[in-house]
Amino acid sequence: MFNWLTSWMPNIAPSGPLPAEQKGILSPVGDTVGQVLDKGLKPVGHVVGQVTGPAGDAAGNVKDQAKKEHGIGDGEDKNKPDSELPGGERVGGKTQSGQNPLGL
Repeated sequence: MFNWLTSWMPNIAPSGPLPAEQKGILSPVGDTVGQVLDKGLKPVGHVVGQVTGPAGDAAGNVKDQAKKEHGIGDGEDKNKPDSELPGGERVGGKTQSGQNPLGL
């Protein structure tokens, strides 16, 4: 039914580039530019990763410290009863029985 549509559509499958007979008019330019950008931007990506990695780690540490100061951290919540936890008492996890089949 749609053979006419799929006959000229490009093959963008992850198996690799298109065969030479299926490439379009701009393929020589696009392939060359793509290869140049791929090779040329890899060092830039590496440098950006090295610069932003420690900044991301520092932001995560600040977030963890803020959680600890507000009592949201993992360690402090383990010994508290459910009614004192953020969000209150849990909805599920109770004993399932004939009177309470969902354990709510």
